Amino acid sequence: MKVQPTFARWWCAVGRLVTTRGFRAIGVAVAAAGLVSGCYGIRVTVQWPEPAPYRVMHEPTRFADDLDFASLRKALEASEQYFAGAPRSAVYRLGGDSYTTQQIARSVRVFSRIVDSTDPRRLSRRLARECRAYRPRQTAQFTAYYEPILEASLRRTERFRYPIYRKPDELTLVRLARFFPGDPRQFHGHVRGGELFPYLTREEIDGRGLLRGRGLELAWVDDPVALYFLHVQGSGRLRLRDGRVMRINYAASNGLPYFSVGRYLLDQGMIERGSVGAIRAYLEANPERRDEILFKNPRYIFFREVELSDDEGPVGSLGVPLVAGRSVATDHRFVPPGAVVFIDTKQPRVDSAGRLIGWKPLERFAVNLDSGAAIKGPARVDIYWGEGEQAGTVAGYMNQPGRLTVLICGVRPYRTLVARGALFDWQRVPWPAASGAAGL
Repeated sequence: MKVQPTFARWWCAVGRLVTTRGFRAIGVAVAAAGLVSGCYGIRVTVQWPEPAPYRVMHEPTRFADDLDFASLRKALEASEQYFAGAPRSAVYRLGGDSYTTQQIARSVRVFSRIVDSTDPRRLSRRLARECRAYRPRQTAQFTAYYEPILEASLRRTERFRYPIYRKPDELTLVRLARFFPGDPRQFHGHVRGGELFPYLTREEIDGRGLLRGRGLELAWVDDPVALYFLHVQGSGRLRLRDGRVMRINYAASNGLPYFSVGRYLLDQGMIERGSVGAIRAYLEANPERRDEILFKNPRYIFFREVELSDDEGPVGSLGVPLVAGRSVATDHRFVPPGAVVFIDTKQPRVDSAGRLIGWKPLERFAVNLDSGAAIKGPARVDIYWGEGEQAGTVAGYMNQPGRLTVLICGVRPYRTLVARGALFDWQRVPWPAASGAAGL
């Protein structure tokens, strides 16, 4: 709540009543009598509600797109696949408007028809006519993520000795909505002696080996730093010794909060840029500090094997494959899952050696198909960039401000019934205490 400075209005109860329209002269007389007899006044504190994090855009928006429309259609199909099994009771708020899951699903279908049937030169005008556009009140911040490829083995060897774990059976998911309806939060823990406790930390799992020997290993890799970034990205491809490729995806986390190792290294002056390359270079150059630094992030990710074709992206949090450049992760408390968005920012230009040499515009439609522990707030956007080393290099540089627009097409919103007026707190005070400010 936004608290305005306390101000005071003083009036005699009877005097205030009779100074309504038609009785003003009588009210003045009664109030004057109150001054003599010592009647009471009221001191009022006003609290104005915070504005909604999104606002509807009334001015025309120019939409351009720097990718092929085949990839956009693929992302829209993934969205429709999600909505086929999405919970129908959910309601999403944008500004003063509310939309149901069915309305967001219909909006995606309408947008898809508009794109398929409209000349790109006339697309902006038609979208302005048939869609409502919403933007966060603050400037959006764009980062990117990717699907790494790691060398791996199904057996532990001297080289491959860093395990990738499956989800342990005792890891328990708690959905607070089951106890407090409407609360979307959820977390993991484990039950011991009839009581729920936080699960093991990264240091306890990788440092002390408290899961070792339980048969939970999916595979082993040869690079602990690459394994850490696999946890950060949430999915990956494992190139096995026999030439096969195993696709693995996020299965669960230990439920502990995410701590940014890159932010820590920047704050300590250990690196100058918070890119994946800079972090990796520091950790590889300082192996004696590697574990100490990585263990500062207690959050741990467990994986599962998934069956995906080579041309499919990893599975996002909505349970559908991501499309490179067209799928984004946001905070679903603010941006409806599956919705169409327009992103406008800058993207890195890198040379053949992977060095940053400049920036170029990024303007395109995308679909909200993922989320992440580090993606919090109404204006945070993480773009899925693709798989492999090249995608990882570019994604590692991506950290730019820009504009995010959520598009809702072909449906009418429900008005969100949120009180727009102020909330008042008042205190009865003796009239003499207010006499010094009677002119206010």
